[in-house]
Amino acid sequence: MLIVVQPLSAGVRLTARMVAAGVPCLVPTQFPELLPPEVHAGATVVDWHPDAGVAGLLRLAEKAAAETGTAATGVVAGFEYAVPEAAGLARALGLPALGARAAEAVRQKDVMRRRCAERGIARPRSVTVGPGTTGPCPLPFPVVVKPVDCGGSLMVSLCRDEEEYARARALVHDPGEDVKFHPNPRRTALVEEYLEGPEFSLDGWVDADGPHLASVTTKFLSAPPDFFEMGHIATAPRCSPHGELLEGFARQVVAAFDLTVGPFHIETRIVRGRGPVLIEAGARLAGDNIPELVLAGPGVDLCAATADAARGLAHDPGPLSPVSAGLAFVTADRPGAFSGTLPGVDAFTGAAEFRALLPEAEPGALLDPGDIFSNRVARIHFEGDLDRVEHLVASVLADVKADVDGVGHQDKEGARA
Repeated sequence: MLIVVQPLSAGVRLTARMVAAGVPCLVPTQFPELLPPEVHAGATVVDWHPDAGVAGLLRLAEKAAAETGTAATGVVAGFEYAVPEAAGLARALGLPALGARAAEAVRQKDVMRRRCAERGIARPRSVTVGPGTTGPCPLPFPVVVKPVDCGGSLMVSLCRDEEEYARARALVHDPGEDVKFHPNPRRTALVEEYLEGPEFSLDGWVDADGPHLASVTTKFLSAPPDFFEMGHIATAPRCSPHGELLEGFARQVVAAFDLTVGPFHIETRIVRGRGPVLIEAGARLAGDNIPELVLAGPGVDLCAATADAARGLAHDPGPLSPVSAGLAFVTADRPGAFSGTLPGVDAFTGAAEFRALLPEAEPGALLDPGDIFSNRVARIHFEGDLDRVEHLVASVLADVKADVDGVGHQDKEGARA
């Protein structure tokens, strides 16, 4: 019995894949409504809230084992916020697991920075700023301000002066509303130097045979001050011009953070004169359809690799493909209601590398360029040589914008005043 704790984003897809493969699954979650019907039909879905902690998970696992006669064989964190609890449950059950300190270091960004300093991993200069802290920005501008324990680029801002810094810090210290999917976020901000350079994620897993890097994933980000992820390209390390450098860096990070089992998602920028610098290290599957790109391009099934690793097995992906798989999210550049049309998209759907145009929003949906999760209307998938896919993704982001009906930027700002 595979236990998937609090599956969200890629964790939902992993669970559905395991159910389809006939793997018995126990799914403790506080968000059962987000699971597809096939998971409810094929898995044991039970209520669990993070407040119940590891003890609550252990009771659920023991009850499921007694009722089904099937013992737990592995534990997977279905989302970033569940990594410590999933690791704690796996340790309690005597299954492959991250240590408690490793799980904390990949969840809390201030702890992550301390681990980098202790283990010699290149990282940005950073200072933690608590809610009661006053005074000017502790680092020279520009700086990046982010919460220490949230994900999905939530509340991450580039600040170029004291006014922007004060606004970003206030957002982290008192966001004014609940943080999506997070039961009790810390209100501490991490202030870091801004790094110039191309950004990548390094996506792979650690199993009984050690660490494996499946993809050097090129990242496309929105313009400052936000860092919204607008596109990705998954490429086998040997086919990336930075593959050898970044594979070595991934192995350094995996060793420094004691990532002994399960998936990893390492975000880094290559900075001139410094080489790869760690932005974040996660012990979970990447979101934003990256596992699907890794499967379509390099040909590695990260969901299967994650499940095998959790059960103490070595996963053999076979030879990696030279194909790169990428996607570009289509968004709006002004607020309003989505008209349902995508001007300029036909120039890309006819490309030889085009694979799919998939909707992310219905006509009439209200779009907000200030919130990436309320602004994506579609995604366009491509497969082919890296240079060609990179050109197509960048061109879509530059040339295709969702058509909207509604107020423009000035009218919206005036309505907020």
